[in-house]
Amino acid sequence: MSVASFWLTLFFWLLTAFGCVFAITFGGRDGRWFTTAFLGCVLLTIPAQLAGSWHATQIWLMLVDVALLGCLIWLMMRSNRYWPIWAAASQLMTVLTHVVTMMLPGFSERIYAGLSTVWVIPLLLFTIIGIELDRKAMHDRAYPA
Repeated sequence: MSVASFWLTLFFWLLTAFGCVFAITFGGRDGRWFTTAFLGCVLLTIPAQLAGSWHATQIWLMLVDVALLGCLIWLMMRSNRYWPIWAAASQLMTVLTHVVTMMLPGFSERIYAGLSTVWVIPLLLFTIIGIELDRKAMHDRAYPA
């Protein structure tokens, strides 16, 4: 593992831990649903990545990503918050990365590996920022000027 890969992996796990704790603590029911679905899929991603190669579409990884997209769309449809929309949009970009590799078999494996993993960072950031903005909006409404 290269030094850059190590730091990126460490950043992912720290952001995941912070994002999930933040969602559980401040995100209410939606945050708890998100954390359950997200952590479940993160854990399923580990064996799914080992089962395939980046030289072709990783079917198992794609199935895990589609499952998370389904969970996020379900959450988005049931929620009265905006952050699940942005989280689902980020996950949709990940799923579309897999679809592109099915349509273009000669797709670069390095680009495929990068694009299929990069969208998790905005997903977590949208979740954290969105929950915080919802908290501030609720606080502002509680005390009219």
